[in-house]
Amino acid sequence: MNPIETFEKWDLDLLIDYVLKFHHRNTRRYGEKILQRLTALAQQHTELNEIVELFRNSIGDLDMHCMKEENVLYPYIQELFNASETQQPVEAFHCGSIQFPINAMMADHSDETGRHNLIGKLTNNYTAPEGTTDSEYQKVLDELRDFRDFLHEHIAVENEIIFPRALALEAANVVSC
Repeated sequence: MNPIETFEKWDLDLLIDYVLKFHHRNTRRYGEKILQRLTALAQQHTELNEIVELFRNSIGDLDMHCMKEENVLYPYIQELFNASETQQPVEAFHCGSIQFPINAMMADHSDETGRHNLIGKLTNNYTAPEGTTDSEYQKVLDELRDFRDFLHEHIAVENEIIFPRALALEAANVVSC
């Protein structure tokens, strides 16, 4: 994965495309595949049942989170970016400011970080129990760790780059009513 510094050089519209086409797409694609493999593995390893529930809830909540960004927040941020590029004003967001949905997205990020930290703790930092002979066990845990790592990148790109830039564009380009 790229360090966050690399993303700081990208234009806002490119960052949005990256998050949508890489992170959102792969969260849905690989999250569901990992959940299926984890669920199957838990049938023989019941100690994974809590992990299955945590990850199932994560996938469901992340899907809702992604839909909110895709359908509400990112289209307006794209509009802000385009207005800035053409030096045009833009009307205020329908609920006044994008600060409110950004706060909600950041709260989701915090919840998911906590949930995946708990998964890491419950899996002994994504390590199969000693003596486990099922090779699928460690493979699934490795995929869970990779999912968590990509989730952390997704969160960092949004919290540290996209959202602050969007708020700055809003402050500079929104016309008051």
